Amino acid sequence: MESLLLDKKLKHITNLILEKKEEFSKQKQYEDKDIQQQLEPWRVHLIQIYADSVSTNDTKNFEVLEEWGREVANLLVTLQLPLDVALEEISYYRNIIGEIIKEEAKAETFTFDAFYQVISRFNVVVDKAVHWVSKSYMTDFANKIQSARYAIDELSIPVVRITKEIGVIPLVGDLDTNRAQILMENALQHGSEYKLNWLIIDLYA
Repeated sequence: MESLLLDKKLKHITNLILEKKEEFSKQKQYEDKDIQQQLEPWRVHLIQIYADSVSTNDTKNFEVLEEWGREVANLLVTLQLPLDVALEEISYYRNIIGEIIKEEAKAETFTFDAFYQVISRFNVVVDKAVHWVSKSYMTDFANKIQSARYAIDELSIPVVRITKEIGVIPLVGDLDTNRAQILMENALQHGSEYKLNWLIIDLYA
């Protein structure tokens, strides 16, 4: 009986948070209105996950959280925002939801054990949010840096057509494994595209 009563009280807290999720999502403001607008949907999603964690102990919450973390990280990298932005958001809404849990627990006279159970479960979800956002952000950021390096290397190894049948690849700097691969790709691609019979590699010291 006590367990059923506690579940009912926890569901009430979840519903209370969900009723205000749109309002909460607009509370933290940024000067850049475009960034503000793009952040609000995933704020709503985060608040939804936080709210669900209060009344359910489902591993599905963590799967949803992992997907949320990837979406947020991708958005931050796309908008060229630092990881700190997401961590501040996670902390900000942790405090808001934590305060609601505390006040409702007092109003409903939760036992210490019941309150500890709820707040511990909530903290695990918050910690997971930090973990998945950080991990996904670093992965996306590293991939973007790698793509940028590849693009720079590709531009630094051009194929220049000097006659109908002859092309030149002016190569400046050291030729490491990565640049050698790009050189081969460019030579094959442009050699075929220009229908070259000869391709000269011009080395500069």
